[in-house]
Amino acid sequence: MQTLYPEKLESYLQQNGVPPIMLVFGDDLLLRNDALSSIRKHLASDDLERVHWLQSKDFDWQQLSSGEQSMSLFGNLRLIELELPENKPGREGSVALTEYAQSQAESEVLIVIGDRLKKETQNSRWFKALAEHGPLVRTQSPDKSQLPAFIHQRAQRYQLTLAAGVPEKLSDWFEGNLLALDQELSKWQLLTNDGVITEDFLKNSIDDVSRFSVFALQESIQQQDFEGALHRLDRLLDEENDFHRLIWILQREVQLLSSLQKSQQTKTDTTALFRQFMIWPNQQPGYHSRAAQLNQQTLLDAQRLVERIEAALKLDSGESPLILTTHLLSLLCCSNADAISQALSELNHGIEPNEQFVHL
Repeated sequence: MQTLYPEKLESYLQQNGVPPIMLVFGDDLLLRNDALSSIRKHLASDDLERVHWLQSKDFDWQQLSSGEQSMSLFGNLRLIELELPENKPGREGSVALTEYAQSQAESEVLIVIGDRLKKETQNSRWFKALAEHGPLVRTQSPDKSQLPAFIHQRAQRYQLTLAAGVPEKLSDWFEGNLLALDQELSKWQLLTNDGVITEDFLKNSIDDVSRFSVFALQESIQQQDFEGALHRLDRLLDEENDFHRLIWILQREVQLLSSLQKSQQTKTDTTALFRQFMIWPNQQPGYHSRAAQLNQQTLLDAQRLVERIEAALKLDSGESPLILTTHLLSLLCCSNADAISQALSELNHGIEPNEQFVHL
């Protein structure tokens, strides 16, 4: 099995073209999107038909075997992008993928897309059968030690130069969310006159963001302003409708407060912690105060809520992301259980029983 990394994919496609089957697996959405864009670009033509299938519980695997019959009347080549959210096609899917690999249509290209690749998936029969016909592209997030170099190269795509120390700060800030990093770099390209990103520019930019975007939630949380946080959540969803970005910010908030509370209990220095989360000196006293104020159980409950929100968004667990997020904000903004219960009771007023706020 041939394994490629994103930086080598373009060269591979130029030399070999697009094989009939490719596997794109990894946990980084930005690198995955980059890989798919490169493949699509090399296949682009007026005769191409592209379909994207997302595996679900009721997914019809017979679509794979009926590819030729369902060809577009106007297309000579079809690109099938099959996304496996949990990397588990199930028994029926395993059979269908194995059979497809043995007799794939000449006029089709199949790209199977998945999350972080585990050994059990890589050793499965269906995976090995597909890997015989094309490479595996690993779209895994770079290691922390490799992030500054990656960020520096990414900035060059936008004709940006990062001053000394900026790649390291950005790697602390955007580790695990390179898609958000790319969005910021794209925006900064339009905001700079000389294309140079300094630490001062970075600080001013983030301060601006905190007033007008998702980072405004941090202000409400620090001020224990539950009503204000709900108002900003509502406005943000109206403007962005992107729960994933919202949850990333709230997850960082919970992680920071939990780590800060542990540091306070063990009386260890918090300088490195604040540097990692890019918290400016004028914000640090507020975080110290909140970490000391929240009890350990509240932060554990908040961590569980973040996990449930992610399950609701990624795995369709059946719970409402909006309700869970509102509950999370109540934990972070309110200082005691009575206040939380009171807030949730008021918010549940007039809501159908099956849509009311869940109990921890």
